[in-house]
Amino acid sequence: AEYIWYDGLEGQKEIMFNEMRSKTKVMQTPLPAGSTDFPMWSFDGSSTGQAEGDDSDCLLKPVFSCPDPIRGENHVLVLCEVLT
Repeated sequence: AEYIWYDGLEGQKEIMFNEMRSKTKVMQTPLPAGSTDFPMWSFDGSSTGQAEGDDSDCLLKPVFSCPDPIRGENHVLVLCEVLT
């Protein structure tokens, strides 16, 4: 599953738009595209401008999933909301 979210760098360092970020989660039991049962996943939000360095843990909350058109098979794109 490829977890995808927007960073928080818009307006910083001459950046006009938020950039998309992603990371891959290898799951022991694949979930089908369209499922809402993908687990939440954490990341360090200080590098994406979404949290301060001293308290930088953020959570990715899956809100939508669809088949991955590039990888195919059991691969899924998971769009996420960021919780700080």
